[in-house]
Amino acid sequence: MKLFKKFQRLHLYTKGIIIFSIVLLIINISFLGYVYQSMAIYERNIVDNYIFYLASSGKLSENIQNDAFTISKYEKNNANIKDGIKKLYKSDNLKIKKNSKLSKNNLYVYDLYNKDKLISTVSLRSIKNYTKMAILKIDEWEVVDSQNNFDNGLYNYEIKIPINYELYINDKLVSEDAVTSQEDVTGLERLTKYIEIDPSKTYQINNLVYEPEIKILDENKNEVAYEINKDKIEIKRTFKTYKNYDEVKDQLKSEIDIIKLAENWSLFLTDDLHSNAHGFYTFTPYLIKDSYMYQMAYGWAHNVDITFVSEHSLKNPVFTNERLENFIIYNDNAFSVEVYLEKNMRVNSQDKVDVMHDRLYFIYYEGSYKLVNMEAI
Repeated sequence: MKLFKKFQRLHLYTKGIIIFSIVLLIINISFLGYVYQSMAIYERNIVDNYIFYLASSGKLSENIQNDAFTISKYEKNNANIKDGIKKLYKSDNLKIKKNSKLSKNNLYVYDLYNKDKLISTVSLRSIKNYTKMAILKIDEWEVVDSQNNFDNGLYNYEIKIPINYELYINDKLVSEDAVTSQEDVTGLERLTKYIEIDPSKTYQINNLVYEPEIKILDENKNEVAYEINKDKIEIKRTFKTYKNYDEVKDQLKSEIDIIKLAENWSLFLTDDLHSNAHGFYTFTPYLIKDSYMYQMAYGWAHNVDITFVSEHSLKNPVFTNERLENFIIYNDNAFSVEVYLEKNMRVNSQDKVDVMHDRLYFIYYEGSYKLVNMEAI
């Protein structure tokens, strides 16, 4: 009221200036608001932006039915497919790519992904356009077609874990009926041909609506860390390791002179076992007949190549720097060990050191340990 009385006492010219300034300010604010609104509409209606607008606003999920797929029994309670797709479309998991092969004749086609999984394909077409502010050409779009790919739900996972581990989805223990395959530990196939080493099992979890809580427990009920790579999780079996023979000897079922076996193998390869079949029968107590190692040793002993070993002599001592280390216990019947030794030779009147650095794999088979595989390190 005081401000109004002061205004009444002002000179007419001053009143006019004030009123004119107020009107001008209102016009400017209105114009700026119009410009801002026009720019916002223009930005939103750029076709690459408009598809994001349709997804985030929920318009693309309006026609999706709650029976689009059968919801997994491992889903959270009261899951709703329409709400799930809305949440997905608003999340950082949503990726949208223009399908350049299908976009033609004023039709714009976009593929919507949940990370790497194709969820929907949407086709847009401009139905009219108009101009704002004399320079902004704005298109209005309609959805020509929308196809959804819900064959495996919104989220699905392939999870591979050791057979004695447990898998929980949303705090629900996953039963064995979700196991799709079982396989031996990778890299130990030559052992598992004769004995069983805890295999892995693969679960296929489909038809989830929301991103789940996944928990994996080991045989001791401890939670195991994992990484998701393209909707796949793989937990590889871990085995106990020991530095040397003294640490592991109490766990072996019988004694075996691994160093002597390795020395003989090294001598065998340079044809320095002077006995029948170039020393092949030195190894038969340690090999399973017709196994991989048996066939490899037999083939070397009976192949002409063994006769082409370079002329040489062995020095004294023949072997130095011998060691056994990095034992791995796979179970009560299988282990491997890293063997290192140096064989001292004279070849072409020159000293030569022939190094053996291999991992040897043993299984307890028919009352003794057998060598079933050997890998160079």
